Amino acid sequence: MTARGDALRSQPADSGAGELEIFPCTLLQERLCREVNEPAPQRLNVALRWRVTGRLSHSTAERALQSLIDRYEILRTGFNEVDGRVAQCVSPAVPFRLREIDLSVLPSEQRDDRADEIGRAEAIQPFDIRQPPLIRGALLRLGPDRDILLLTFHALVADGWASGILLREFRHAALAIETGKVPFDAPPELQFADYALWEKELLASDILDESREFWRHRLHALHPTRVPTDPGTTGRQGERAFIESLLFPAPLWRATEKCAREHNVTLYALATASLALMLHRTTGNLDIVLGSQVANREDPSTESLVGPTVNSITLRLPVDASGDCSRFVANVAETVSEALQHERLPFEIAAGLASPSVEGPLHAINLVVHRSYSGTKETEQDQPGPFNLVFLPSFSPGPLWELNFFLIGRDEGWRLSCEADAGLYEQQTVKNLLQAWLDCFAFLAGASGNAPQPELRAPIMPVAKATSSSAPSASDVSQPVKAWQPLNSTALLPIETIPIHDPARQIVQFHETGRQTPMVVLNNRSVYYPLAQELGENRPFIDIQLYHPGGPLDLPPHAFEIFGAYAVKLIRWARPHGPYVLGGHCVYGVVAFEAARQLTQLGEKVELVTLFDSWAPGYREDMSPRDQKIRKRHLQLYGYRQRLAQYRAGEIGLNELLRKPLLRRLHLLKPEPSPEMEPGQWFDDAVRQAAARYRPRPPYDGDVVLFRSDEPLRGRLFDELMGWRPLISGNLTKVDVASAHLDMFRKRPAGTIASAVNDLLAARRNSGQGGTAA
Repeated sequence: MTARGDALRSQPADSGAGELEIFPCTLLQERLCREVNEPAPQRLNVALRWRVTGRLSHSTAERALQSLIDRYEILRTGFNEVDGRVAQCVSPAVPFRLREIDLSVLPSEQRDDRADEIGRAEAIQPFDIRQPPLIRGALLRLGPDRDILLLTFHALVADGWASGILLREFRHAALAIETGKVPFDAPPELQFADYALWEKELLASDILDESREFWRHRLHALHPTRVPTDPGTTGRQGERAFIESLLFPAPLWRATEKCAREHNVTLYALATASLALMLHRTTGNLDIVLGSQVANREDPSTESLVGPTVNSITLRLPVDASGDCSRFVANVAETVSEALQHERLPFEIAAGLASPSVEGPLHAINLVVHRSYSGTKETEQDQPGPFNLVFLPSFSPGPLWELNFFLIGRDEGWRLSCEADAGLYEQQTVKNLLQAWLDCFAFLAGASGNAPQPELRAPIMPVAKATSSSAPSASDVSQPVKAWQPLNSTALLPIETIPIHDPARQIVQFHETGRQTPMVVLNNRSVYYPLAQELGENRPFIDIQLYHPGGPLDLPPHAFEIFGAYAVKLIRWARPHGPYVLGGHCVYGVVAFEAARQLTQLGEKVELVTLFDSWAPGYREDMSPRDQKIRKRHLQLYGYRQRLAQYRAGEIGLNELLRKPLLRRLHLLKPEPSPEMEPGQWFDDAVRQAAARYRPRPPYDGDVVLFRSDEPLRGRLFDELMGWRPLISGNLTKVDVASAHLDMFRKRPAGTIASAVNDLLAARRNSGQGGTAA
């Protein structure tokens, strides 16, 4: 996406206060403008609150907010009809006033209640969308260095992602103003009008034709899912809302994370599955329909864009009452994945493809899952300065859906919440729904202390009259989830171990008479030999080839800990007792790390774990989908630069550099035949798949050294410590090795590694921690 040129700008119009620039609206903005004329327009507000600790003057806060309005066109935008169609009307300048309300004159016991009253009133006050700015704020003074900042946006100008950007930039601007600096040196690369013009061009092309067909098929004969309303409510839909919340018990959350990892599904997919199961049990429906939102910021240039890019998708989830848990969750994950592949088609178009028989909104029930845009250490207290902003729960301006379920992660933990239409549901009903959702999480994770239902379909729960079941206790859910539990079984499935076949053929030893602590490395037998030589004859060196030399075995999926236990058995076959130095290259460094954890638990001493270009488990996998895509692009660009260097060196021709890759992408050239499988590749693949799901806890309290070659990239998504710092509470040392990834054990880099290993072990010995002559 690129910034617009002058040729794309509409002719200015005279607003009476300077020239307006007129731009088309996005389809989302057009829909929101129509909804402004419906009952309860205040529900389109985005109301946020922060507790201010420290010193923040009213003047600084107001000037910082004014700098944001000056910086971003969308904050100077009103919405008016131009030539028969609603348009964005951008003013060249818009003044902003931050209200200051002194509550310190009230008795101290009344201040918080009065602050809440003001916050609720601010949240439900409608905007006149014709008059920018569509943002207002208030600074409530409760006492010395104790304030509350209220900011309310209209959904036409900001979504959750954009509000997170504005919070960070508000803090930056306020700190700059306090120190006499200019808040922003340069304008943003893109304004929201650029995005609107880009969307218009996208929709005029045929790029989204496949997505149109996907949604036409997916929404055929669809019937929205609704939870029966409570008879005692007013029935006046959309006027006001309330929010109920439930903190996810930490042991159950750990079991849920483990469950998602072991079965290679995202937490979003697992949350969707548990909610669908709860709604099935509540309504009896076998076809559950949910709405959900995506940031719609795949293009890296939109990461810092302020404006509403959010898009809604429809999740249509069949529930097979006779199926088991694993199949059900896998089917939900596949449905989610398919929907996300077609997320770029605006909901306003997709909804129009639904069957004409659909009455009312397509989404009566919505689901949101994300790490908070604010309310975490990362967003609140990551910079020094005279003040901090601490997120406070928002007051609801009104319901956008009958029921909006959300799973939000903050520093206190993950929280289940539901915003409900107060005209349709009572608070006890929503509390029961949240508890039922939590119970379904526990049921799917296999972590509930109660016996599971024999099948997916349980008796329909009349939520309005149901009593809240007790939440799973810590004792119920603290045990690790060993395997998925089919719904027609009451016992957990046992996990098989990997058998040892012929250890004498899998283990090679050098310098067996040496007296120093032996070094044990995993796989890459012939590659490690120079390192054994550089370490010297006084250090025994044991090389263990983990895969069976007889060829591929029938190896079912295993938890990563099983591979660690397999390595431990081979290590103890070669050397029954420690101390040990363990190591591995690439993913086998992670195996060595897990083996060290298990050996330590068995009472053995592991003096040092050596990791050679090993990425920490979870570092890449737990990145947001957006960051994973950006990281992939960086790697693709790096690969292209490598090929370009080969071309310049005369190693490949222009045909291999450009023409063949292009023709393959266009499917005009057959792909290259797959290379013959390397010996042991079947085992490597199984280890990598298990490592992607592995999340070691608690942190390892031993000494670890990371040897990093020149090859891994550096930067925000390529951590200098390769993601290991959170997993290690002991000493973690990084040593740079001047070599490529596959050349780390040639003579010169092997000398660097050997010298560092010997020095670290000598330091341990001198400090009284070492083993036998280190």
